[in-house]
Amino acid sequence: MRRYAQIAAVVVCLIPAVAVAGAPRAQGASVDTSAGAASRSKSACPTNEFEAQYYTGTTATGTPVTERCEYAIGGSYGTTAPVTGVTAGDFSVAYTGTVSFPTSTTYTVAADTAGTTITLSIDGTTLLSYPTAGWAHYATTASVTAGTHTVKATIGVPTTSGVENVSITSNPLGTAATDYFAQTSFWNQPVPSTATVDTRSAGWVNALTSNTAITSMYVNSNAWSTPVYTAPTGTATTSIAVSNSNLHITIPYTTSYQPSPDTDAHLAVIDATTGCEYEFEAFNPSTLTADAEATYHVHTGSGAHVSGPGHAGGELSYLGGLITPTDVTSGTITHALRYALPSTDTAPQFAYPGTRSDGATTGAVPEGTQLRLNPTLNLTTYNLTPFQTMVAKALQTYGAYDADQSSNFALYAESTIDGSTYTQTIAPLPATLISQLQFLTPTTPSTDYQMDTNTDTTCNQPH
Repeated sequence: MRRYAQIAAVVVCLIPAVAVAGAPRAQGASVDTSAGAASRSKSACPTNEFEAQYYTGTTATGTPVTERCEYAIGGSYGTTAPVTGVTAGDFSVAYTGTVSFPTSTTYTVAADTAGTTITLSIDGTTLLSYPTAGWAHYATTASVTAGTHTVKATIGVPTTSGVENVSITSNPLGTAATDYFAQTSFWNQPVPSTATVDTRSAGWVNALTSNTAITSMYVNSNAWSTPVYTAPTGTATTSIAVSNSNLHITIPYTTSYQPSPDTDAHLAVIDATTGCEYEFEAFNPSTLTADAEATYHVHTGSGAHVSGPGHAGGELSYLGGLITPTDVTSGTITHALRYALPSTDTAPQFAYPGTRSDGATTGAVPEGTQLRLNPTLNLTTYNLTPFQTMVAKALQTYGAYDADQSSNFALYAESTIDGSTYTQTIAPLPATLISQLQFLTPTTPSTDYQMDTNTDTTCNQPH
């Protein structure tokens, strides 16, 4: 889906290590137990969730009109107020969370800002402070010791087109898996035995089964997916103009690299020499321009990206969860899948490893949310083809992550535009399986996901 355009400014500085501090709790607010909120008392937000206090006005002062536990900092703020009691375009949110930092290292703190204000601190040390509403990408670094730390952020929203997406991450590289991303990447991990079904899952599933626009669990394999090209060593480089950052990026490129044949016009180019992968939305081969771009370490990264100007709904890699010709030939998919939902089923909030959302339906599914097919379901009763069976088994074992919006319920296979062929027919899964989906409770903070960043100098970035 097309992303909002913005002019990006990158602010990078080094921050000393911060010490652990406590987080005071505000009193006097009501508790929001709406479908979009975690239904628990304000004093019981667990580790890695945030107590979000909503205020009238943009300064987060006075008594909050409501508060709830949220899984991530930020969201897209449109003409509908995010909670009852505040006015769209004239409110603020104060977040307080106890967050686990898995290792003692340098973390990137990123905030993608469109028409909002943002301040953020870790254990009382201010890392971001932008009190004037603007359009920019802010990034800084902080050395943080392993353990739990208090993260606070305050967002002011003076406009009905405001966006604020925040992530905190380290980005060490891992050991390559068989296909894309590191062995430790969430894309390559089975659903853990400790996973729990989200309290909102039944409502979301009911909304999907009631949505007449959803006719199947479709698998995009030509249009509305991504062609993937690997540029061998020695490939000539070309500068691509990226409109949503007003910058350029230099990549290995030949005129044989063609985007997907749809208005999203996705293109992925892997540099075989460096393992750096460049993803474009609305790529135009005639003008060598694109609306948006994100860079990933395709073999050793996680497939997640810090909050950025936006090249995909959840800012997850196009290659994350992609069904490949190798998968189909082997008859087994050993990684999670990516999925997209109609706009009516997509929330303006996100859940990590997603770091943004282009949704607008209050109470719907946050982008980044993991789902699975009921693992106890007997697939033999559904008369599935071998291809459908392998996809269904992957959904039972590895699940899938909400990555974007679509006109239908969509899964993704590598686009045949790049010359890919499949040894089995790519077929949708029956809509009857949707009633057997389970949306899982987010439990992992952004600090655990080792995301790629647009300040990384080991791969080319827009400049």
